[in-house]
Amino acid sequence: MNARARALFAALALTVTLAACGGGGGTAVTTTPGGGTSPNGPGTLSVSPSSLTFSGPGAAAQSFTVTSTVPNLPAPSLNGGTSPNSGSCGSVATIATTSTTLPATYTVTPTANGTCSFTFDLGHASVALGVVVGPSGGNTITPSAAQTVNLYLGGTNGSVTVSSSSGTSSFDATACASIAAVSAGASAGTYTIAPLAIGSCQFVITSGSASVTVNVTVNATPSGAAALSVAPTSMTFSNSTASTPQQGTLNFSGAVGQVSIDESDCTGGANGTAKPKLAYLTLNGVTPGAPVSLPAAFTVTLYGNGNTGTCNIVFTPQNGSSATLAVTVNP
Repeated sequence: MNARARALFAALALTVTLAACGGGGGTAVTTTPGGGTSPNGPGTLSVSPSSLTFSGPGAAAQSFTVTSTVPNLPAPSLNGGTSPNSGSCGSVATIATTSTTLPATYTVTPTANGTCSFTFDLGHASVALGVVVGPSGGNTITPSAAQTVNLYLGGTNGSVTVSSSSGTSSFDATACASIAAVSAGASAGTYTIAPLAIGSCQFVITSGSASVTVNVTVNATPSGAAALSVAPTSMTFSNSTASTPQQGTLNFSGAVGQVSIDESDCTGGANGTAKPKLAYLTLNGVTPGAPVSLPAAFTVTLYGNGNTGTCNIVFTPQNGSSATLAVTVNP
């Protein structure tokens, strides 16, 4: 139980109840000044489980039960209120029930990161339920570093994908309204960016208290001869088992159309010829199968299996000249 919930329980114990907190449920008992239990009171109130933990505001709702040793009592109010959402949890969680008598089942839905308690009062008896939403360190979002998407007016859409500890995220693209249209993709955490006008803007993807900024630039459509270019044109890895991945960029001029990438020479063989597996290419921040706008950043990663040698990754446009990246892997 968190410190805030412990403080709340202690305050209750000092007034009119004895409250217990643990994995088996909280308990509160009313007492008379003479030390005996009131014969006409609600007996002992219990809540099971005594606390609920949610991974984040997008997590599924959870239920708990409030019971009393005296049967068929009316379901208690929350903190003296009459609305099922009148507890102390504010924006952290909402609570609801259809029960009118005890035992009563309540459902809690997380709405924001934080910690709080719902307190149930019946006569002089009281019991509390602790609620924790989000990990102890707050929500996380990956990647957390700013993302960059370069588009061309009239070109294909771009995309960016994030994952969050809560499993959900949302975006605010107000600042990009006149430059690019941002929409949520079919997969959770994936967002599509469509170019509207030349310019630059930023939009923010958030999950609870975590966020990442996406920088969007829409360029004029390149002119001139259709051609691809790759930078750098070669990569050398000095250690066949422990070299870190290397980054590159694919760019173009003119109307190159669709571009295909052939990395088979580096991934086990080209044209039916068996070759050692050396390295593979991934497009940065792009979901496999999603459309990609140039220029595009990419990463070349070794298999790390100890194989050495040379190979080529070839980029071929629908129109114009192709580009080749030479890869060398040393022992």
